[in-house]
Amino acid sequence: MQNSLEESTVEYLDRSGALQKLIQDCQTRAEIESRQDKPSAVFRFVLTVDPVDLVNFDSTLGNLVLHYPLDAGRIFQDVVYLSIKALDLIPQVESRNQILVHLSIPTLPSLPSYSLDLRDLSCQAVEQRYFQFEGIVSSMTNVIQYTQSARYQCPESGCVGSEPYIYIRLHTAGASESRTIRPDFECHYCGNILEEDVSCRVLADKRVVKMMDPAAIPGLSWSPGAEGIPTIDRCRGDITMSIEANSIVKHVVQPSPSVALPDSVARLHQDRLGSPYSFAASLAFAFASSVSPPGAYHKLKLSMLLSLVSTHSNDKSKDGGGLHVMAVGSDTLLLSRLLTYCTAISSRCVHHTVDKHLFAKVTKDTHGTGTCSIDAGSLLLSHGGCCFLGDLGQMKKDVQSSLQGVMEKDAVTVQIPKKYEDSGVLQSLELPIRCSIWAYTDPNTCKKPASIAAADLYLQQELGNVSKTLADCFSLVCYMDGTSETGDMYAESLLVEDILNCAMLEEEDLENVSELLSTEDIKQFLQVACCLQPQLTPTAEYLIQGYFVSSRRLRSNNIQSCPFPPTALRTLTAVACAHAKLSLRTYVAEEDALMSIYLFEESVTSRYGYSILGIQPTPHFRHGNIVQYLGKENDTQMEHFHLQLLRLISSHAQDLTLRQPEE
Repeated sequence: MQNSLEESTVEYLDRSGALQKLIQDCQTRAEIESRQDKPSAVFRFVLTVDPVDLVNFDSTLGNLVLHYPLDAGRIFQDVVYLSIKALDLIPQVESRNQILVHLSIPTLPSLPSYSLDLRDLSCQAVEQRYFQFEGIVSSMTNVIQYTQSARYQCPESGCVGSEPYIYIRLHTAGASESRTIRPDFECHYCGNILEEDVSCRVLADKRVVKMMDPAAIPGLSWSPGAEGIPTIDRCRGDITMSIEANSIVKHVVQPSPSVALPDSVARLHQDRLGSPYSFAASLAFAFASSVSPPGAYHKLKLSMLLSLVSTHSNDKSKDGGGLHVMAVGSDTLLLSRLLTYCTAISSRCVHHTVDKHLFAKVTKDTHGTGTCSIDAGSLLLSHGGCCFLGDLGQMKKDVQSSLQGVMEKDAVTVQIPKKYEDSGVLQSLELPIRCSIWAYTDPNTCKKPASIAAADLYLQQELGNVSKTLADCFSLVCYMDGTSETGDMYAESLLVEDILNCAMLEEEDLENVSELLSTEDIKQFLQVACCLQPQLTPTAEYLIQGYFVSSRRLRSNNIQSCPFPPTALRTLTAVACAHAKLSLRTYVAEEDALMSIYLFEESVTSRYGYSILGIQPTPHFRHGNIVQYLGKENDTQMEHFHLQLLRLISSHAQDLTLRQPEE
């Protein structure tokens, strides 16, 4: 049986090309050994074995790898040793104990018995074989070393155990350090305590990682996956389970392209083909109608939809984060409900609360490694999704300052104390932030003194306890309170108006977009829109760059100057791409760039009370019927805005030229 399995192993390695790679590795190792004064005690080889392919080739050998991996490892160890000796590949190899074979398992059969549910993890119920499990990495230690192999020998010169390669300890999957290195190993021949040849000890790097079940955070259904062997250690009455990862696969979250557009959205899209703006505006009008009536908080709803479609961006660039949105309004209860509704729409979202840490926390590792553990905060756990911060004005000033630094760099800096470093040098790690950040604040929580307010002539809207520099880090800042009426009264008037309009209309006139689109339809539509990767057209790029250059020059030199963030160019491009996806376009059209500029200019105007394009902020719409709002008047307004923008660019950005499209 043993010989039959070894023959099958050799044939499989030959068929898969692993045998040829093994020969090449041995030749490389032999050259290295020939230049060394002292030969190595252990030679490590990595063999990639596909269990599914192996089962099809030899079911017995495949079953051994899947269910008895330690026994299978010894079979492969024997095969590698015999191959080296038969072909005389490495003269320094004298014993099979010198061969350390690691079987790399890229995948497991797609069957329930090979999946390990972290919620049902039990030391008594888990077999010592390969399992596949999914989880969210919530913390990890710094890189630490473990003993991969060590050589022992008996101190009695006449004992068989004194020979060089009789006692070689090899690390096995999931085993603790005490399994490999210990001062009380005894000689099997004479009973003496073995002595270690420290010069032959081989070290390797590892991390201890904590994983959470995806169900622990609502919406986080995609996460890293891995194959590993559970190992149980019983030491001094304590029982611990450890799983050493054999193969780690990072699941890049990609919306399924096979999802079809809902019928209701498809009909709406077909009906709005006559206008390049109408479809996206219709979605915003209908969005979250159960939280606020159609028309109320319209610009905030449109901004949230843009942020949602940019959450799963396929952009691999360093600026591939999301669109950050901050809502400013006195009705914080409704703002909280609206943003909470958006978290339910999002496929992945972390709702940050005060009992959690926002960035990252460094603590002492509890597994006896002597190093530190880096616990991920809400921003890191939101990777590829969104993070809802709640009321930003309630955060402490030092937290706001740290948040500003994180959003400016798109990264969290983690400082590891000197006591956890072997070199004694303070180490810092940069962990990238790839999520959309949502927040709201009440502008009335912090009133400025009259002297400061009089000196700040062009600041028409307050930010409450949030600094202006932190607000500049958000892609879109949406002001919900009108300049002539308070936010509470205005939103309430819209609600009353919507109820009265519905009561007076006939039954056939009550059909509007908000009743046609359900929450599930919106979710399904977002999955389709997120799959799109629109390309920026030259005309759209020209408008965005022209507006950016003109605004920087005009606002900085004019008597009515106001700050214009340097990150505006990146924000304008991201909003234009998001609007193209929201409109189900495969390219960023001129109209997408116009809407991006319009929204950004409206946000700047709301903050500083001055628009270089004559825009009047309108956070809400009073129209009870969407047909009135989405008529030809909207396109005419955007055409007029387009002409104003072109005049602005021709006056203040004459040096810009339109890039010709590539053939």
